[in-house]
Amino acid sequence: MNQAVKSPYDKQMSDILQVALGVQRAWAAPNQPGATLEAAGEAFAKTVGHRLYTVTQMLSGGLEVERIYSTNITIYPVGGRKPMLPNAHTQRVRAEMKPFLAKTPAEFAPLFPDHETITSLGLGSVMNLPVVFGGLLLGTVNLLDSEGAYQEQHVEQAMLIAQQIAPALLGPSVQDAIH
Repeated sequence: MNQAVKSPYDKQMSDILQVALGVQRAWAAPNQPGATLEAAGEAFAKTVGHRLYTVTQMLSGGLEVERIYSTNITIYPVGGRKPMLPNAHTQRVRAEMKPFLAKTPAEFAPLFPDHETITSLGLGSVMNLPVVFGGLLLGTVNLLDSEGAYQEQHVEQAMLIAQQIAPALLGPSVQDAIH
């Protein structure tokens, strides 16, 4: 049997697909959305890494988000809310539904009111990944790590995993309909 030789990129994407499938397997767990969000956190750790991982959900009206998951509940507690500020970050993630990447604090400081808190934690690189379903922004996955940790090649990998949490963000009305 003649097998085609895979490029390093093909191998890497195959590995990421396997990790993403692990998040999908978590969909069956009864303790939702926690099981799915935990599985996604493990998937991000295995692929792109993170020192802080949060998930925010769009609230009704789209002017505010609420944090539904955090790996640092002391500084970024679950249930915390923040307004969607009118700036380039919001335009990119909310209106265009595209990921936002900042490799250094200088790239995110003008856009994030909490930039001093972020940098005080030793974090200097950010990926905000929109989770979209049916043409609607459900929320975002927010990954933070040390300065320079994230580069353009990490965005595609992280987006593949981020989209797997869509069922966790569909909200109680959809979740109630399937129970």
